[in-house]
Amino acid sequence: MPTLSEKKYDIVIAGGGVIGAACAYFLSKEKNLNIALVDLKKPGNASRASAGGLWAIGESVGLGCGVIFFKRISMQRAEAEGDDLPPLRPHILPDCFFEFALKSNNMYPALWQELKDKHDVDFKFEKTGLKYIMYDKYDKLYADSIVEQIPDLADQISWLSAEELAKDEPYINADAIGALEFKCDHQVNPYRLNEAYLEAARQNGVELFLQTEVTDIEKQGNRITGVNTSSGTLHCDMLINAAGSWAAELSKMACGVEIPVYPVKGQIILSEKLPKVLKGCISTTDCYIAQKDNGEVLIGSTTEEKGFDTTNTLPELKELANGAMRCLPILNDMNIKRCWSGLRPGTPDELPILGEMEGVEGYLNACGHFRTGILTSAITGKLINDLYRGLPLDLDITPFKHARFDEQNKKQA
Repeated sequence: MPTLSEKKYDIVIAGGGVIGAACAYFLSKEKNLNIALVDLKKPGNASRASAGGLWAIGESVGLGCGVIFFKRISMQRAEAEGDDLPPLRPHILPDCFFEFALKSNNMYPALWQELKDKHDVDFKFEKTGLKYIMYDKYDKLYADSIVEQIPDLADQISWLSAEELAKDEPYINADAIGALEFKCDHQVNPYRLNEAYLEAARQNGVELFLQTEVTDIEKQGNRITGVNTSSGTLHCDMLINAAGSWAAELSKMACGVEIPVYPVKGQIILSEKLPKVLKGCISTTDCYIAQKDNGEVLIGSTTEEKGFDTTNTLPELKELANGAMRCLPILNDMNIKRCWSGLRPGTPDELPILGEMEGVEGYLNACGHFRTGILTSAITGKLINDLYRGLPLDLDITPFKHARFDEQNKKQA
């Protein structure tokens, strides 16, 4: 790690998770900037708790941990009101997020090749697809509703009958009545993706200040001029807030405003290494399941607003394990390697917060990516680079700016 000095940086990136690392990589591809990245690994770092799913459509339509969360909410309401469980309805994100997620997803094949060829790092991009497994007519109604709401993506969707599913995924429960498959939703190794971005950025000249805490922000008037850390001060012209679930703390120091980013806990189970039992990634109303390239099976994930708590709790882990064993009976004989919790950086509307803050110069947000940071890191890194350099953007980031919350507050007043 470099020692601190009076060196002036063009950019300081606060946060070394997948978003901060992606920003560092894309900004450093043209080697004409002095860039520093500051990171202190805290319990619950989201990038190291991810399944690594590039589920552009799946997450946009509320699968993954989304459908698990809304099923639990529906069950709690039904229990409180003494009613039967109401039919689930897909939680569809806005069109702007579909564009954001799909553009990022499309970048991964070339990005994977680029990082291997130029930097000798491999984040294990795998073309797996994502299957939503249906057990009954209610699951089928849920899938029907998804398809009805995304007609423009019909070419990326396939229906699998029970027979076709059994042939494609022979270890899936024989009681399944079929599946809805999203053909462009693949996976990576999330740890390797984070490290690949960081290593490539380091090779490009980015100075990495790891195990270093941001303690305060220096300003002259309304302009950011430096970042105080546990090891000294990094002078800079631009601060990028990629602090994940801790982004609100940083924005308070830099802007005097706490942006609405808060931790959303997700508990995960990881199995021992197993023979190949899955061809693709799996989502059900109970859990999602992804077998990684080394044979380990990852089962997730809860969605809990419990502050910065990262403890594991038996009821939630049992719920995930039972859901996984229902889907893949072969997992009844597996051994659990470890369990952990991650803190996703949530926002009130589940959209990231990107770009400038009104009234503050030398500051950009790159945070609030909730459960899609791995998926959307590529487009975020490119957008932040292009925004900093004044280049045309690949998409309109207005829906993702912090100012949207001011507009919402005005409408509610």
